Amino acid sequence: MKEKEGRRKKEEGIKIIPPFRITNYRRIGAFMPSQHNEGAGKPLRRRAQQLRTKALYRYLAAAGLVLLPLLVYVVASFNPLFLVAAILIGALIALPLIEEGKKFWKSSRNFDQGAYGEEKTQQVLDSLIKSGWIAEYNLRLPQVGDIDVWLRSPKGVNFILDVKSHSTEVLLDGEVLKRRYYGTLKNFEKDFLAQIAKQVTAIKKAKKLNNVTPVVVFSQAKVSFSNKQKIRGAYVMELGNLVSGLQELDRT
Repeated sequence: MKEKEGRRKKEEGIKIIPPFRITNYRRIGAFMPSQHNEGAGKPLRRRAQQLRTKALYRYLAAAGLVLLPLLVYVVASFNPLFLVAAILIGALIALPLIEEGKKFWKSSRNFDQGAYGEEKTQQVLDSLIKSGWIAEYNLRLPQVGDIDVWLRSPKGVNFILDVKSHSTEVLLDGEVLKRRYYGTLKNFEKDFLAQIAKQVTAIKKAKKLNNVTPVVVFSQAKVSFSNKQKIRGAYVMELGNLVSGLQELDRT
């Protein structure tokens, strides 16, 4: 009898426990924060710090190659000619390390500049968030990398923002974005409109959205054409006109 009673309780427990676990999993999941909403600029700041660390390692290694022969000479004197030769050889090996360090340091500054642009954008968007808009920052999607900002208005209109931190004047040549460089028009290093079009496709699939309005935002540059102009499916705005531009798009 005891074996039958124990088997009966065990069977009842199996019937009751799994639904309880599933229900609680769904409830917890509903309140979990987005795993992608890391905060504006944080990945770029982290990458900048990694590059600075690499640069410092190169500089320290270069200094060590030059100073080590001197330290050895102080401890154990030897022919000064050998010291000079060792220093020269160390300097020759150190030069490429110094150049690598310079490149890493320069790249870190570019990442810091990009992070600053994203942080400024988050500050500007704060007024929209207070009025009921929803924002997520740095959505990591394998197909396109990071999407800087995803926004949804209270009316349910979806936007994505691709923030650029170039300090320049942005102009339009046909349907191509260009920058003014010492009086002449130059291409940007990437086709930002093609880039954001891929992001639209990726976020539609990831979030199961029907419509997404893409906006390229220049956080420090002057945009010398109307932000109402749609170019290859996207809008281009400078940071100072971003909130009013988004609100206008939300109304249309």
